[in-house]
Amino acid sequence: MSIRSVRKHRLSLGLAALVGSAAMLAIPTSAQAAGDPATWPCDPSEFCIYHDGQGGGAHYSLSDGASNLGQLPGGLNDHVWSVKNISGDDWCLYRDANYENEIQVILDGQALDLASPVRDQVSSVEPC
Repeated sequence: MSIRSVRKHRLSLGLAALVGSAAMLAIPTSAQAAGDPATWPCDPSEFCIYHDGQGGGAHYSLSDGASNLGQLPGGLNDHVWSVKNISGDDWCLYRDANYENEIQVILDGQALDLASPVRDQVSSVEPC
């Protein structure tokens, strides 16, 4: 390999590294903020449930309880993967409809992804 070829090769590698570094810095702001609970859609002073993790997918903002998530569109019955509570009250999650078999309490101010198996069991929610 000639000296000229080696210089071109090094220049190419340097440019590739520079372009790769710039691409890593150019991540859209929305992608960076997806995990920030402050950006999760939720009406003020309500309790919100989400179909997907990190406040994504179908969601409901609730001011009163929901006795049967199976009656709501959006596929949230037994599929509440994240919650955000800015209601001013603690909220209880129940395994069964009609507020039966409490499985977790979400404190006021909490926003979190639910762990398995809870996220696959929620059928009703209410302030508690």
